[in-house]
Amino acid sequence: MKALTIFRILTFILIPIAALFGVMDFIMLFMALANPAMLFVVFVMAGFVIYSFASLYFLTKGIDINKSCKPSLKDWIKVNGYVAAFMGLTFLTNSISIFFLSEAELKQVLGRFLENQPTVPPTFTTALFVQAMKMAAYFLLFVGILALVHIPLNFRLLKKYGYLFNEQPAS
Repeated sequence: MKALTIFRILTFILIPIAALFGVMDFIMLFMALANPAMLFVVFVMAGFVIYSFASLYFLTKGIDINKSCKPSLKDWIKVNGYVAAFMGLTFLTNSISIFFLSEAELKQVLGRFLENQPTVPPTFTTALFVQAMKMAAYFLLFVGILALVHIPLNFRLLKKYGYLFNEQPAS
């Protein structure tokens, strides 16, 4: 019962993040049409969004109401769970690598980036970008840990409530 409560809390924390990522992913899809290298990022973010909302559906319709679910829902959760785990692991490693960079190294990297961007207003200083980068790293660390805790709980609950995914005979 304790795992279900934790799963419920984590699911409802994930939903607004998934909604934000869904909007970002929709915008990135149009950018990816001009730059096909971005399609992988669009795919991974879409997998996370699908996983989050499929998990919410499993929780609210399957577990809470005890209503049978289509077997394809279990497949959607599993497949997109692996994609979301990849995204969570990537977020975790990227944010940790930012934390291990010294302030001087981070300023140097961002300074070179700003020099190559002619359209950046002069009010956007290197210090501002360093602060923004650290805030983004904290957010990505939070999302990565959240996803990497949520996914194994969800897979465990898929096994426990496996009877909800049995095909109903056609009448």
